[in-house]
Amino acid sequence: ACSLDSQRRFDFMQQHTGQHILSSAFERELDADTVSFHLGDEIVIIDINRAGLSEQDLRGVERAANQVVMNDLPLHVELFEPGQPIPLPLRKQPAVSDTVRIVVVEGVDYSPCGGTHCARAGEVGAIKITRAERRGSETRIYFLCGWRALEDYARKDSIVSALLFGLATIFL
Repeated sequence: ACSLDSQRRFDFMQQHTGQHILSSAFERELDADTVSFHLGDEIVIIDINRAGLSEQDLRGVERAANQVVMNDLPLHVELFEPGQPIPLPLRKQPAVSDTVRIVVVEGVDYSPCGGTHCARAGEVGAIKITRAERRGSETRIYFLCGWRALEDYARKDSIVSALLFGLATIFL
């Protein structure tokens, strides 16, 4: 017997689908490709093949990704048999020689992927870049989607409110 932790699964679907959307935004906005992806229980990371990104660059990419979410585009899967041509503008080439599964965010992202995804971009919720760090010729991007992003915002808002309230009492 097995059971499914539906809350954890949906969280991972939000993060993974958000990664597709964010990676495609980096490609469209900055011509930067995603070279690796890590989805953990607390952090989500992509490494992109570009360094020296400005705050303005990051906010532009974040805005472009969130526009896709706000547009609530549908996602679907297309299957291609070995040797069958794939007439889609793939963001990356398939790494398998079997049947290729392409996850499609119509007009935005076409990626070979075997993971779990949301049915619509709107289910991802907010996409928030929380940090970026240079790693040689690449940049590591930390980000959160959906409920994780909202929880991070609530935690940070609580800290800022406590700081402001504490400072306000000093000046009274």
